[in-house]
Amino acid sequence: MQAQQKKIKGFSLLEVLVVLAIVGIISAIGIPQFSSLSKDREVRIEAERIRDLIVSINSQVQRGSYGFGQFVVETEDSGKLSFSTNGMLTTKLAQNIGVPGWHNSSSRCNVEESSSNKFDHYGKSGTNPEVRHFETDEVNISISSGAVCFSKDGTYFSTSGDLTENNIYVCSKNIDDCPDYPGFKDKDRKKKVIFEISWTRFGNVKLEKYNVNNGDWAIQ
Repeated sequence: MQAQQKKIKGFSLLEVLVVLAIVGIISAIGIPQFSSLSKDREVRIEAERIRDLIVSINSQVQRGSYGFGQFVVETEDSGKLSFSTNGMLTTKLAQNIGVPGWHNSSSRCNVEESSSNKFDHYGKSGTNPEVRHFETDEVNISISSGAVCFSKDGTYFSTSGDLTENNIYVCSKNIDDCPDYPGFKDKDRKKKVIFEISWTRFGNVKLEKYNVNNGDWAIQ
């Protein structure tokens, strides 16, 4: 006796269209949210890398590895942003203290001088693990060049270039004038990410993120 063949019923055209419509709705909701999270993650990673450089050089100064430490921001000819740290040993610091020009706070942290033999170790050289360097074109920042320098007791804390304030803003690439805070009526404000890195003369470093929904800052 032959086995009775089962009737196999496929999807109707209407059912296929309903499934496709549901998938489309889910995608429309999920993709922008994923894009926003991805953008936040990109900027956060770069902001944390910058923060970690400042924390690292100050830590080296506080533990006595260096008498004077410098964090430098530069814009390379390629358009990439360059971040690096430089360290001055305590023996050279002792020598520099006796030089009259050293007590001019506007010159001892000068970016141009950092390319000479002013410091003992340079992050860009890559020869000393205590100082570091990296470049990126993933974000915009609030300055084009500048430096901030730390000493153990804050006596020789100084800045140069565009870093006249004790902070720097790190923004997503879609913010041309960083930090141009997105307004509440800006329909793309959730796609715009802004972080602020701030510090004190004693090296206390803080990372905060701007909340585009309420205009507040949240410590990260």
